[in-house]
Amino acid sequence: MKKILFLIALTICTLQGFSQHRGGRGGYVNWLTIAVKGGGGTFMMLNQDLKNTDNLTLEAFSPSYCFGGRLGVVFGNYVGVSFEYLGGGFKQKYSCQLEPSAVEGNFDFKATDMLALVRYTGEYGFYAELGPKFTTIKKAEYTFAQQPVEDVKPLFKEKNVAIAFGMGFMPYNGDRVQVSIGARAAYGFKDMVEDDKEPFYDLTSQPVTAETKNLNVQILLEVNYFFAKFGTANCGRHGIEFFK
Repeated sequence: MKKILFLIALTICTLQGFSQHRGGRGGYVNWLTIAVKGGGGTFMMLNQDLKNTDNLTLEAFSPSYCFGGRLGVVFGNYVGVSFEYLGGGFKQKYSCQLEPSAVEGNFDFKATDMLALVRYTGEYGFYAELGPKFTTIKKAEYTFAQQPVEDVKPLFKEKNVAIAFGMGFMPYNGDRVQVSIGARAAYGFKDMVEDDKEPFYDLTSQPVTAETKNLNVQILLEVNYFFAKFGTANCGRHGIEFFK
């Protein structure tokens, strides 16, 4: 975590120097922004042992959603760093072939996400972003056949880390307000399951020893507002200026 924070601080210092050469909306100006956003998409657990189980199918399109806000700094017009806090949830739906028919169920998670992203925006409103995503699982439930809903939160790690990559465009890009639509994929490269725990006991008769990683893909809508600026303008003024 300390290494990630150090890299973020180093990136901010580098981008600050970059902005002084590229300029911005009149002089060497940097911008403070705030945004609300939300979206939905699909989530999938990635486990090779489950994939190889003949009578089990993990649905590739299980629903996920998120909503929250973002606080950012834009250096000049093109490069920025932002921090997001999102709430939401995701499911992994499955079907298990048991005689005489298939039984359906799901894992249902509620979670919060924190992201630290570097974003580059081109002159025509297209953007790309990259950074780490930290997920905290708040609730995890398991449904199988007609059995009562089971709390399985102790079987999954509370903290998960992923790498997130997104891209999109801005159908509206004004002086103070931006509206963007984009897609973001987040790949969790660590095992979701606690060591020596077995959340898949009812789904397969084979030992599940492979790590359970995850992929989350979402379409996001964001409304962004430039609420202040700081730096050196053409008139030589310094400091932070909040818009009225």
